[in-house]
Amino acid sequence: MKSETPAIGRPSEWSKEQVLQKVYKLCKGRYVRTKDFPPYLYKLCDRHCGSVRAAKWEAKIILGKTWSYDKFMKCVSQFARKKYREDKDWPENLRSLAKRFCGSIRAAKWQAGIIKDNRRKIRSRYKLEGMWTKKEFTEQFKAFCTYGYKKSTQIPGYMRFLAVKHYGSIRAAKWAVGILQDPRIKKRKT
Repeated sequence: MKSETPAIGRPSEWSKEQVLQKVYKLCKGRYVRTKDFPPYLYKLCDRHCGSVRAAKWEAKIILGKTWSYDKFMKCVSQFARKKYREDKDWPENLRSLAKRFCGSIRAAKWQAGIIKDNRRKIRSRYKLEGMWTKKEFTEQFKAFCTYGYKKSTQIPGYMRFLAVKHYGSIRAAKWAVGILQDPRIKKRKT
């Protein structure tokens, strides 16, 4: 009759939870470099989580108190560059950061350059901060609209962007330039 005593040493089969507990126990309260991990734990982290860094994330060892967009993008790149990860495979803290900085996990992958396509998404569509002042924009907008009324879809994107930036809306910019006039004021011929 075989006794059911627990085996001494490491278990033959590891579950993901056991790996994360071991990583947490090893790294809690101190920083352990990847090369200092025991070889068996390194292999288990790679097998169950994809990498040691991902295992630390899932074990909640790596916690960022202050995150910037650039730090987050670097982390996403390290986390998902080598091995494609489904949205459900992302740790909770990375999911919440993706939601906060990018709106979704897919958007975070786009912005980190993990998902590549011919129709590449760009984070800031127009970066025209130093292009035109309000006065210069007013002159350019008036010159653009001199040959008749332009619908907002006919106005180039950068001008629409600057109209909203300087005046609040395209309609307000048209009013300021003098393209639109109040229809209530009509001159009567006497």
